[in-house]
Amino acid sequence: MKHNPFAYFQSTQEGTNPQNSLANVVPFDGVGGLYGDLASGKVPNYSFVVPNQCNDQHGRGNGTQFCQYDPNDNGTQVGLNPALMALGDQALQRIVAAIHASPAWSRGHNAIITIWDEDDYSIAPTVNRVAAIVDTNYGFHNLRSKVFYTHFSLLRTIEGGFKLPCLNHACDATTNTISDLFGEP
Repeated sequence: MKHNPFAYFQSTQEGTNPQNSLANVVPFDGVGGLYGDLASGKVPNYSFVVPNQCNDQHGRGNGTQFCQYDPNDNGTQVGLNPALMALGDQALQRIVAAIHASPAWSRGHNAIITIWDEDDYSIAPTVNRVAAIVDTNYGFHNLRSKVFYTHFSLLRTIEGGFKLPCLNHACDATTNTISDLFGEP
């Protein structure tokens, strides 16, 4: 759950609102899981999907032999476990394929936004420029942006799409909305 920001809110941890509680966290498979919801087409207007620590391309120290931890996270590619990266890629491919196959994908304007939290350590010193992919079921595709975006840009874009007020630095003058990647004709 380390990549799920909602799990860090006190109200979520305490479960004061039954609709917003850690008690609602379920595996991807099984009753009420992501894949079942996608197959039925009954999904919320906004979903924040986070891979587990075995499928986040880092592994986990106490995981199985298929989920071994990267021994070095020192800002270089030395010691990184390519099998964990492949495992993460496979998990992402399975999730995206399930979303595309869902009846919900063909209804309305939908987008899948995939963000990495680290770069590939190919430049030293690392500049931590990360990949971001926007996949929509409408408009133009295969677009590339030359605009500088931050995680606050993503927050600002989501808040704007749902007409929500801004949190933290999302509405700072220097925070760009990610509009050019949504392929509106």
